[in-house]
Amino acid sequence: MNEIPGLLYRSPNKFSLKERFLLCVGPPVIALCLRSLMATCRKEVRQARLMEQLRVPGGRAILAIWHETFPIAVYFLRNTGYHALASYSFDAEMGVRVLRRFGLFSVRGSSSHGGREAVINLQEALKHVPCVGFTLDGPRGPRRVAKAGIGVLSARAGVPVVPIAVAASPAWRLKSWDQMIVPKPGARIVAEFGEPIAAPRDDSPEEVERMRVRVEESLNDLQRKMEDEVRSGVAGPGGEE
Repeated sequence: MNEIPGLLYRSPNKFSLKERFLLCVGPPVIALCLRSLMATCRKEVRQARLMEQLRVPGGRAILAIWHETFPIAVYFLRNTGYHALASYSFDAEMGVRVLRRFGLFSVRGSSSHGGREAVINLQEALKHVPCVGFTLDGPRGPRRVAKAGIGVLSARAGVPVVPIAVAASPAWRLKSWDQMIVPKPGARIVAEFGEPIAAPRDDSPEEVERMRVRVEESLNDLQRKMEDEVRSGVAGPGGEE
């Protein structure tokens, strides 16, 4: 999968010399660390059939995740050519370059800057790729509270939303706004796709808000279920990744 002509993939921001150096050095190191860490873990993917059913023939879907699970989700979705959304900041640029090393792409924009362009770019991407990823509470939270963009995108693209929850145990939690999950070596990691949520009838404020709440509640329910399971050590039905 290559870049789609006409879409914005690069940040318009000018980065300092130090930032440009870190952007050269950081992504390969981060990607290597993530691959090495995940290689030590026991991994399960559940309900992948839901995605396969949507994609045949020629179906499309929007994957909805919480920001805290993004690095692990990247690993599970590697080499698919899926597109995600990234803001224009230095931190986002670092993430974009890491994603490239896992065969994933990011169009630019955010809920706080360039939101309209972000929806347009993701809508266009969905004409060319089977899935786009959407961090519901990105880029700065509040944690586990979905933004309206998911409803707008789903309505305008006419594409269903599929929640995907990821849980790991044992794991560290970063002291960031999202409390990002970092699995400990040898951790058990479970990723589960939720039932598809049909696109709203239109992009009216009422329909968008209804969709936003429904996706938020669905993903939170699935996330809590996964976290309770991995913490308790109870094994559920699933396949080894």
